[in-house]
Amino acid sequence: MRFSFGEKRKGAACSFGDLLADIITENNLEKSFTIEELIAEWGAIVGDIISTHSRPERIHRRMLVIAVDHSVYGNEIVLMKDMIVKRIRAQFPWIHIDDLRVDIKALRW
Repeated sequence: MRFSFGEKRKGAACSFGDLLADIITENNLEKSFTIEELIAEWGAIVGDIISTHSRPERIHRRMLVIAVDHSVYGNEIVLMKDMIVKRIRAQFPWIHIDDLRVDIKALRW
């Protein structure tokens, strides 16, 4: 079976690392990787106790949506909003967040 994409073959195999950036860009997966980076560093951003009861879910129109399992932790995050936004901007300058929203729901780990 032949596949033709209008490009000439390079004649050599490419490594997956060389193709990964193109795959991410072509499939619009940048936001998914951004959230995964935030989840990985969430404990350093908000602290250990709050990070065990909360998780970043998505970024929508420059707003970070955070899921929490209890309203007390949601209130703490709202009170820490300016500090959280400042730390995210310092650690991830390519992420553009202006505001936070807290959703209270059961978290699955």
